[in-house]
Amino acid sequence: MRYFFHICDGPKVFPDEVGERLSSPEEAINQAKFLAAELRKAGEFCRSSFIFVLDENGHRIFEYRAS
Repeated sequence: MRYFFHICDGPKVFPDEVGERLSSPEEAINQAKFLAAELRKAGEFCRSSFIFVLDENGHRIFEYRAS
């Protein structure tokens, strides 16, 4: 299944229009946590960022704060 990792930074949304094919929702959750860790490295630039994950059917399966 394809999962999409959208990033919200305050009022701005950066949509993931390509997505990533992964074998399970758990793998998508792990990917979101990894992405959040990478965003945290930006420090002050992403204080209010969070990531939400949608599956290819548009169901929100996970939301994770990057800060």
